[in-house]
Amino acid sequence: MNRNVKLLYSFSFFNPFMIVIPLWVPYLATHGITMRQFMELQAVFAIVILCAEVPTGLLSDLWGRKKTLLVGSTLKAITFSLLPLWSSYDGFLVYHVMMGIALSLISGGDVALLYDSHLAAGGEQSRGTAVFGTMKLAGQTGAAISGLLGGIVVALSYGHLLRANAILSWIPVLLVLGVVEPPAAARTKKPSEDFKDVLSTTLVRDGVTRLVFLNLVVLGTAGLVMIWTRQKYWQEIGVPLAWFGALDAGYQLLIGVSGSAAALVIARYGVRSALAAVGVLPIIAYVGMASFFGWPGIVFGLLNQIGRGLGDVLLLNALNERMTSAFRATVLSIAQLGTRASFAILGPLVGYGIDTWGLPPVLSALGILATIVFGLLLLPLALREAPRMKVAST
Repeated sequence: MNRNVKLLYSFSFFNPFMIVIPLWVPYLATHGITMRQFMELQAVFAIVILCAEVPTGLLSDLWGRKKTLLVGSTLKAITFSLLPLWSSYDGFLVYHVMMGIALSLISGGDVALLYDSHLAAGGEQSRGTAVFGTMKLAGQTGAAISGLLGGIVVALSYGHLLRANAILSWIPVLLVLGVVEPPAAARTKKPSEDFKDVLSTTLVRDGVTRLVFLNLVVLGTAGLVMIWTRQKYWQEIGVPLAWFGALDAGYQLLIGVSGSAAALVIARYGVRSALAAVGVLPIIAYVGMASFFGWPGIVFGLLNQIGRGLGDVLLLNALNERMTSAFRATVLSIAQLGTRASFAILGPLVGYGIDTWGLPPVLSALGILATIVFGLLLLPLALREAPRMKVAST
């Protein structure tokens, strides 16, 4: 199980090692894809995940997390290997459908497998925040290094970028092959009854769990919007293409560093202060990016990354502590389902708004939306429910 944990940290590093993604917006633009069409493709991608998340989460819990993770990683590698063959809207549509299924198979299973491996290796539940912080740091470091590498390789050509990306995509498959499935938790009820209990606890009976779940969904949606919007932002202010990789690396690494520091932040300032930062920092980021359009706006955008890193680890650990092992992957998949469903609505609206009115008005609107969400979801959790959240600080 200790070897499992190390392999899964490595998987977290290489799974987001996709050197083409930091240049995804400008790459698709070379094939005539507008920002509206780009967001439409992302919406289709989100809808595919929306339809596949819960079935694949259940498959992971009932069939085996290693098997599901292996199938998903293999399909992802195949999809990236075929990417150089597509150059039209229809081709990119096929790519997003295949990738959506692949990521649905991976989603939730990797986190559940790591958490169960940690416990099976004799790790304490109170160390969950540190475990997820390390996982977050590994993932964001991998994404950061892949961004730097992508910026270097694209200087040769997009063809070199796509071929290198395809080769690297097979590394996670090899890592999953070495993972051993942790002992399955004993079931006291039928799977259908267990599943109903989990859904009831998550969405109805337990107010803390419901708020944690909803905030995790919102945080994920905001992260997806920012990933694609910031690339358009850099393009609009004239950032050289070679710098995209370096900027993306800095943004990604900051998420990992802030996530790994979540336990220390909670220990020093408390859960309430940490939750407040998770809500306030993105608001400042959106307003700053809109008001100081240019390189100063890039600096403001970093605040969003800090808030996301803290929030991901804090909320993910809080949700895992409230779930039984039997359906942990399913609940995490349902959270991803909510994220993709929200993005399927918000993403195209943001893309249409950028094409019609430009970035500053859209960023201002996102700042207002983030303020409303903070007041409705995160503030109640920070003010009333934080003392009941058993989030580890060591």
